[in-house]
Amino acid sequence: MVLDWGSPPDTHKVHAEISNLQMWCGIYTRGETETGIAFPDSVYWSNLPENIHPSEFYSWTKSTDFEELYELNIPLPVFFGEINSMPVTVVDNGDFLFYVVIDYVPPSELYNLVFAVILALLFFVALYLFIRRYLKPVELMKNRIDALEAGDLKSSIDIIGEDELASLSHSMNKLILEINKLLENKHQLLLEVSHELRSPLARMQLLLAMLPEHKNITKLKEEIGFLEGMIENLLLSDRLSMPYSKLNMDTLTTSEILNKVLDMFPNTREKIQVKNPIPDENIRIDETKFSLALRNLLDNAFKYNKKDSDIELTVSRHEDIEFQVKDFGIGISPENIQKIIQPFYQADQTVSTKGFGLGLTICKKIIESHQGRLTISSVPGEGSAFTLHLPIIKT
Repeated sequence: MVLDWGSPPDTHKVHAEISNLQMWCGIYTRGETETGIAFPDSVYWSNLPENIHPSEFYSWTKSTDFEELYELNIPLPVFFGEINSMPVTVVDNGDFLFYVVIDYVPPSELYNLVFAVILALLFFVALYLFIRRYLKPVELMKNRIDALEAGDLKSSIDIIGEDELASLSHSMNKLILEINKLLENKHQLLLEVSHELRSPLARMQLLLAMLPEHKNITKLKEEIGFLEGMIENLLLSDRLSMPYSKLNMDTLTTSEILNKVLDMFPNTREKIQVKNPIPDENIRIDETKFSLALRNLLDNAFKYNKKDSDIELTVSRHEDIEFQVKDFGIGISPENIQKIIQPFYQADQTVSTKGFGLGLTICKKIIESHQGRLTISSVPGEGSAFTLHLPIIKT
């Protein structure tokens, strides 16, 4: 191409071919140092950008290296190098030096930075989606455990894929199904046993009604009533156990629930001293179950209270809404306080009162199903205080 331009070069031809190839070119008269090294002297013709100075040319290699390596014949000396990190080719025809540069503008550092940031964001988004997709079974299992804690034994985990997490999800579904069957079988067994026990008790009551008057008939009726009450409490205790404790929640004031419970004691209501400084405080409860818990505490208080003493029923607000039932009876020893909430446990067998040992167990299950707690304090010989703690309604 340089040979076709002639010497001196035809600038019109140079301009046409350089523009067509989208290149830059600078043609300089050839100078030479005393040591015979060529250098660009005066400008003959140039369209080089201002930032490209031929004097800054740095040579990598020359055409003679290629001729020896590939057995080529290049008619003019050619030098390959760079100016300002841009590749440059220099051709020497003996009279002129031709600096040829590709018409190329390197991208700015800002462009490279933006491109790298976009690429990194795309990578992290793809990584997030991949991890989320991969860990989706873990999220489903967590949600299923939360539902199980809330008493849901029916639903199952959706199986995604066929990997180890899918196998674990399948195993959890199978385990929950077996637990559900076990609990249902236990509940059904209690129902069947209670039915089988009630049938002979009903026949015994019929036979007692047919017997002539006798001093032991009343005692026998009391014992039959005691057994029926025990069966009722066993079934109630089972229904209150998770996941059976389904609550019908409603909003009532403390005064409303106290009035309903006190109405259950028409003959002994005057023995209950009520202290309620927060009569309009709202509470979220299952009215039937919470009333039962409070009634059980009052029943126990009457059983163990001194005959000439009253029962104190106090409502207060601290960190929770507290319903406290206090008696002034025999009290409970410290080692028995935690034992009395166990089923069928009675701390003092010498007291002439009948009970099933399930009252406090039922109270504890009811209050815990309300996300609350039961606390007990007692001083032997002075009395005991049983407190139901209910969460405060958040507004």
